[in-house]
Amino acid sequence: MTVWGLFIFVVVLGVYVEYTQNTNTDSCSTLTVSHDSLLVEYGEPVELTCSIPTKPSSQYKLGMESQINPVEIENETSVMWRSPSLTEWEVNGRELFCFLSEPNKEQCKKRVHLSLYKPPDSVKISSESSVWSEGQMMKLKCEIKNVGPLQNLTVQWTRVDQNKNRTVTEMTYGSFSSSGEERKSGNATATLNVLASRDEDGVQYQCAALLKLEQLQQPQVGTSEPLNITVHYKPIITQPSDGTLSVTEGDSLTLSCSAHGNPSPQYTWNSPGNIMTVSSILMISSIQSEDQGQYICTAYNDEGSDSVTVMVNLWTTSRSSLSLLWLVGCCW
Repeated sequence: MTVWGLFIFVVVLGVYVEYTQNTNTDSCSTLTVSHDSLLVEYGEPVELTCSIPTKPSSQYKLGMESQINPVEIENETSVMWRSPSLTEWEVNGRELFCFLSEPNKEQCKKRVHLSLYKPPDSVKISSESSVWSEGQMMKLKCEIKNVGPLQNLTVQWTRVDQNKNRTVTEMTYGSFSSSGEERKSGNATATLNVLASRDEDGVQYQCAALLKLEQLQQPQVGTSEPLNITVHYKPIITQPSDGTLSVTEGDSLTLSCSAHGNPSPQYTWNSPGNIMTVSSILMISSIQSEDQGQYICTAYNDEGSDSVTVMVNLWTTSRSSLSLLWLVGCCW
């Protein structure tokens, strides 16, 4: 072969290779799929179409490569992959391709991101006791039935206090117990430890199942009914405080005691001479010398008690002409 002939051969070969590459590139660029990304609820139907606008000049195959229901046809411009009720968890994390195959050419592929999920059958919140006692460490339990995929599950706890302030706590997969394969559906149980205090009384808790999936715009797929918390705690007397009163002989005296506790507290007053009055209010119409001394208020319930002491001193009329009237909550 002459040099000139070799030159012509190389040029023709280069043109052919370039034509082949361009033709393959053109074919791949025209390959389309109806959905690049698809989120399907468990048990729902799904359809995907793989197509090309025109038929290539040579024989070819068009199809969908999948773990389930793969499909392939020859010399057609579109093919449909479908499932009347998608329940195969195998589609999650596996390859799903629309493809075009032509002789002597690299296969063209377009990947489809298909995800299957299942909302829970139920989400329930419960407490180990209907009434908490102050100081105890209590457990809240969130039970989520038949949700998936488990590996994408997050359990969300919401706490709302009496001032409507919200606190949110999230537990990701691995921080709660579950039964079932991580890529499939199953049951999950999460627990939240809460220290019973008077601040928890009247608080409302709720738990929710969240599926953190890229295509799912609203990850919350199930929520429990709210659970109202009742905490029993011993009383704390808010008034009066420990102190001393000076009262003019013959005047009236009213002592009032109030406390905050749950259940609502009972009250007693212990007066000089070991006299007990079962009431939150103690009244003396005309105070005399024998009424001087310590007055002790005790507030109590099943959780405990609190008490304060008020010392009452007497001013005789010879020492002062003042007349004092002690009313509820006065002059402490």
